[in-house]
Amino acid sequence: MIQNLVPVLRELGLVTIFWDVNFTSVHSRFDDEGALLDETFLPRIEKFLDELLWMAETLRYGREHVTVGAPS
Repeated sequence: MIQNLVPVLRELGLVTIFWDVNFTSVHSRFDDEGALLDETFLPRIEKFLDELLWMAETLRYGREHVTVGAPS
């Protein structure tokens, strides 16, 4: 299903990244204050956030320095 949504996201002007973090059984993954209880998620969260920040910086650079349709 996700693969079918990618063209829709692109049409909306959104960009996808490869890493994601999914939490099943949220009630057992977080305490009542919202603190993460299962630290095995930390490496995946770090990869996700690293890629998200990289993509945000890359897109910002592109908006500021690259003209669409500019000659190579």
